[in-house]
Amino acid sequence: LQYTIDEGGGAFYGPKIDIKITDAIGRKWQCGTIQVDFNLPQRFEVEYVAEDNTRKQPVMLHRAILGSFERFIGILTEHYAGEFPLFIAPTQVIIVPISEVHNSYAKELQAKLLDIDIDTEVFDKNESLNKRIRTAEKQRVPFVVIVGDEEVEKNSVAIRDRRKKEQYNLSFEYFMVELSKQLNEGKI
Repeated sequence: LQYTIDEGGGAFYGPKIDIKITDAIGRKWQCGTIQVDFNLPQRFEVEYVAEDNTRKQPVMLHRAILGSFERFIGILTEHYAGEFPLFIAPTQVIIVPISEVHNSYAKELQAKLLDIDIDTEVFDKNESLNKRIRTAEKQRVPFVVIVGDEEVEKNSVAIRDRRKKEQYNLSFEYFMVELSKQLNEGKI
């Protein structure tokens, strides 16, 4: 385990160990920490009775395995440049119906995906198809699904896979099975 000593970098209340992680582009982020605090027990007059019946002042330990939740989410966002893996993406699938007549099919697919815990949105705003697809892709979701007449007729989906940078068609049932499989495997 590589480590360095940060002379003078300790906190005013005592020594500490900071654990830094490196993101995808080589930046270091302080995340976890273990700190020995001699100050707070004294300030709050905290004591305990030792085995020999004398009063002693304890030493307090602070620990944060991943630092704050907010810091960890920030590091994840930086590391993945907003392109989260499927298993932690806030929205995993965005369905874009080609026209208004395909909205009900899109909502039906959304309901089925939500039933198997796939976070899904339908982009059915009154905007051009290209604008809705572009908006969906800007959100960096793992899958943008486009549905039109052919997809409704065949109970299929046209998929834009962000990670593979591919477009392909699958039956909707097969797509659901593949999504579930990827989620269970926790693929990155």
